[in-house]
Amino acid sequence: MTTCTATGRPCGCINGLHSTLPGQCTVLPQTLCIHPHPSSVMPQTLFSPQQASQPLQPKQPLRILFATEYLPPFISGISNSSKNLINGYRAEGHHVTVYSVAGTECDVVVPSVPNPFYEHQRVFILPPWQLMMQLLDFSTPVPYDIVHIVAPLCLSFVFLLPFLRMRGVKIYVAYHVYLDYYKYHYIGTNPLNLFIVDMLFAILYYIPLVWLADCVGIPSKTADNYVFKYSKRIHYFKSGLDTNVFVPKRIEEDAAARTLSAASSTASLSAGTASGSTKMIVTPSADSDLQISDLRRFAGMRSNDGPLLVYVGRLAVEKNVEFLVQAMGHPSLANATLVIVGDGPSRPGLEDMARSIVGAEHVYSPTPVEPSGSPVSDSGDSAFSETQASPAVAKTSATAATSARKRIIFTGMILNEHLVASYYGQCDIFVSASASETFGFTVAEAMACATPAVAVRSGAFETVYSMIDGWLFHEGDINDYATKISSVFKQGRSARRFARDVAVRGFTLPAAIRDQIGVYEWIVNGCIEAKQ
Repeated sequence: MTTCTATGRPCGCINGLHSTLPGQCTVLPQTLCIHPHPSSVMPQTLFSPQQASQPLQPKQPLRILFATEYLPPFISGISNSSKNLINGYRAEGHHVTVYSVAGTECDVVVPSVPNPFYEHQRVFILPPWQLMMQLLDFSTPVPYDIVHIVAPLCLSFVFLLPFLRMRGVKIYVAYHVYLDYYKYHYIGTNPLNLFIVDMLFAILYYIPLVWLADCVGIPSKTADNYVFKYSKRIHYFKSGLDTNVFVPKRIEEDAAARTLSAASSTASLSAGTASGSTKMIVTPSADSDLQISDLRRFAGMRSNDGPLLVYVGRLAVEKNVEFLVQAMGHPSLANATLVIVGDGPSRPGLEDMARSIVGAEHVYSPTPVEPSGSPVSDSGDSAFSETQASPAVAKTSATAATSARKRIIFTGMILNEHLVASYYGQCDIFVSASASETFGFTVAEAMACATPAVAVRSGAFETVYSMIDGWLFHEGDINDYATKISSVFKQGRSARRFARDVAVRGFTLPAAIRDQIGVYEWIVNGCIEAKQ
């Protein structure tokens, strides 16, 4: 028997695998029961396959169908996580068939259309006919042991779930996004509209998706209510961060960072010999990626100036980047510079805001953006400008700083993850004010580059990153934000060492692969419960 942190009473849930089936939780039947993870670094995984009462058999390559709308060249935390898992599974010798959208390095292209809320992200519109034919052909076994569905959305796969279950294919749903937060920004606050959308999504998507799944994986306790209400089993999956890509860039200054980097290299994935599809998915680079080899010099910063801050991510209203821009007007940040890496619908408004706060001569952007006329634009009309400065212009602009001090720098979209890692590594502190995160992949990336993170004390940041609680600021409090930046900046190398140490010990890809494969095997073997 273990103790439930929700009630403080003994609970019959088995091995930290939180079952909502009647009779399996003696304290909270039909509800989620949360147990602490034994790791002192990060409470992520709720089920450890090593806890099973008997060895999981057979130990043979799994046949995995991986369905995702998020893969490179589209850039996001979910995209990077999907890519890393697929590559890791294949390196370990498992057979992985990837179903994704056109333009990605997938095995099967699923019919898709542009996302109406984000036109450069595509979403499935119809079920893949190849898979449908396989499921309906009862004379031939289905060539998959388990399907991994990256949600939301993968909407067209919801209609295939009953057929997958009927054919004996196990279902794992990885639920990454807190949609309850997004709906108010993209649908509005009209009660009737919200009710209609909630009902349609609940009946046609949420409930069947999580109810038909054998297990639902979430990155943190920040998730939609439907997950907790209708899931049979919930698994807190690990991040799958490649700490050999995201490495400190100032290793020569910091011997401890060098040691930690070497330690992470020894934890790299073993290269198995897969007899199925073995191609590795790579994140492409683009000639338009803005390369700045010395950010402090480019910004015109002196050696005794304040911190160089960096934000990496989509520029959209739910990310609350406007808070970071507004904070640059705080007196204690007068000598700081903010580097904003990414693009999105809010970029025109953010550039307008930046010019009004620090002055147009102190704002740099490689792509001219017409003034939007509003502080932050979240309309679909300005969605995601991928246009960058030409390679010649970008390289010329980045080779030398101009006479005016740059206080806010917009780089635009950066596709190459090694270049993104360079931006992290050159900066003193990563910053984020987004309360919509279910994990916050960029925080882990930054810390892997030995760049400490100052983030909002809300949502997943408050639970997933409890080990850096002293670096978190109260939501909407610019004074607290500025105070935390000053404190972390003064910690210098000790903060960088601690950040890298947390990332290496808590977020590595090999640990995520082992954990995920263990859960797959446990599900495929019939969810055998451990003895009490």
